[in-house]
Amino acid sequence: MITLHDKTNKKVYEVPEGTTLLAISQKEYPQAKPRIAAALYNNEMAGLQTKVHADGDIEWFSLATTEGNQCIVRTAIFLLVRAVSDLYPQGKVLVKHALRKSLYCELELGHTVTLHDVEEIKKRMEEIVEQDETITQVVASADTAMAMCRNRGMTREAELLQHVDVTHIMAYQCGQCFDYYMGPLLPSMGYLTCFNLRLYAPGIILEYPKVENPEELPEYKEIPKMARLFLDAEEWGRIVRCEYVSDLNHYIENGTIQEIIDMAEALQEKKLGQIADYIVNQKPGIKVVLIAGPSSAGKTTFCKRLTTQLRVVGLRPVRISLDDYFYNREDTPRNPDGSYDFESLRAIDVPLFNQQIDDLSQGKEVYLSRFDFVTGQRHFDEKPTVLEANQPIVVEGLHALNDSLTYMLPRYEKVKISLGVLTQIRINDHNRISTSDTRIIRRLVRDHQFRARGPQATLEIWSDVRRGEETNIYPYQEDADTIFNTALPYELSVLKPFAEPLLASVEPDNPYYAEAQRLLLFLKPFRSVDASVVPNNSLLREFIGK
Repeated sequence: MITLHDKTNKKVYEVPEGTTLLAISQKEYPQAKPRIAAALYNNEMAGLQTKVHADGDIEWFSLATTEGNQCIVRTAIFLLVRAVSDLYPQGKVLVKHALRKSLYCELELGHTVTLHDVEEIKKRMEEIVEQDETITQVVASADTAMAMCRNRGMTREAELLQHVDVTHIMAYQCGQCFDYYMGPLLPSMGYLTCFNLRLYAPGIILEYPKVENPEELPEYKEIPKMARLFLDAEEWGRIVRCEYVSDLNHYIENGTIQEIIDMAEALQEKKLGQIADYIVNQKPGIKVVLIAGPSSAGKTTFCKRLTTQLRVVGLRPVRISLDDYFYNREDTPRNPDGSYDFESLRAIDVPLFNQQIDDLSQGKEVYLSRFDFVTGQRHFDEKPTVLEANQPIVVEGLHALNDSLTYMLPRYEKVKISLGVLTQIRINDHNRISTSDTRIIRRLVRDHQFRARGPQATLEIWSDVRRGEETNIYPYQEDADTIFNTALPYELSVLKPFAEPLLASVEPDNPYYAEAQRLLLFLKPFRSVDASVVPNNSLLREFIGK
């Protein structure tokens, strides 16, 4: 018998060895609403198809958790793949990117995707869900998994497995459909009671529920500027023939990776120059350039490089960080649990900020605010700053795109720039690289390099950081005049040697061990590249140094 310590309901029970987590969850939580989706078994994330084999701890995740929602998304992709396979035996699903709470996918059906195709695929998906078809875990050796992929024409998946240094692969099968995902799936298709498919030329949109409400689809909203940025990133990948991790690995292996690096850096420099030209050509003149982006988007380096480009076209901007306008620590608003709420606009002295911006615009001497993060106190420069006539102010910070911050300025005197981290490559056709995963890898490395912060401290605050972004950044993104992609297609290969030792140092009894292991698995397919190949002015230097 196996003894399990259930950390969810603080009880202990014994089960026969080989019992599945699904059977245990159904016995212990028969009326669970929402349903149990996955479990943390001995601090490792596991699908409900997993059989228990050793005593230990178990913690359950419902569909209304982040972990459960990730299971929903992966299973929804598998459902789409299965339906397309049933209707179009030679058809392919290419999962491209996320568009808020949905996925943009393209289908290779041998013809242009029509509304009729979408309706038929959705109907087949609904039939599979209604039949509650089982999803089976398949544990195979790496060689066997590669052979299975090649036999099914899954060449990208076979190439991916070639670079993953593991002995066994956890894959999934539903009907005749076999696939590999970077995390567990739900035990059967009947769990997917809430999804939608819509035509979005030239592809489709796969909609799924949000974490907090797994039984209802959120309102669908178009985000055309972000969609265009994703398409631009993918077009770049096609131009340089680097669309997948396997392509990147080939460039590394044959010694031509420097060409990819040079092109990626040149493209960013070109786009920075175009933004500077846009700013200088606005009439009437721009007073403030506002730059916002999620954590680890590279705001600091972007601001430096944009300032340089503005000087090239004859402007001499003053750079200001919103972080310097925090209230003194004792005056900072608090969350309901008593912790300081640094993510809220209420933490910023908005009246002081506006007053100083207005005074600078009028050519007055201004003693700019500075915030000391060690003491938690604000002070002012000893020397005043004076802005020359018609010179813009470059402001970067979490709330920069929120008009409540710059309420004294009319919209035509502002240029808003949003930063994104939209990785140009994908792991394979069904596993994309999320912007969040790229950013957390960046932040882990930077926090260790420059902030004396270990991986646990970074992982611990990440969920709060993400919630702050959902409230303070993404709702304002589409109002930006331009969205700039700070991702570099080669960066994860450079970050890997920095990040892997940090993630590997997280002990098995650490509450963030499972997440560290997930990120280690995510990095496995990437070949490493030495940091010496990165140009000194690259955005990537903000995270790796020098």
